[in-house]
Amino acid sequence: MRGTVQSWDDEFGWGVLTSPAVPGEIWAHFSALRTDPGAFASLTPGEAVFFTWEEAEQDGYLYRALRVGRPGGPEVDWDDDDDGDDDDGDEMDWGPDVRIEFDRE
Repeated sequence: MRGTVQSWDDEFGWGVLTSPAVPGEIWAHFSALRTDPGAFASLTPGEAVFFTWEEAEQDGYLYRALRVGRPGGPEVDWDDDDDGDDDDGDEMDWGPDVRIEFDRE
């Protein structure tokens, strides 16, 4: 799915995406962003993105992004049916999973 970043808050690590193909705003968390290894996961309002989504209430939004990537960013496999292409037929690959760990003190 193609869309646009409507808003993003780096401090809280989440924002809102929009797309004419989704009937409402889509909540997105930094953990759903596909970035280069070691890169800060952030988006800029007005930026074009690709994303997958699900119908799930999150912080007052009815839809939640599962994966978010930038055109020209790390390659992403947007399709979960294992045929190797997204709805547009573009070849993409998600790459390695990202693991986030927090220090406990």
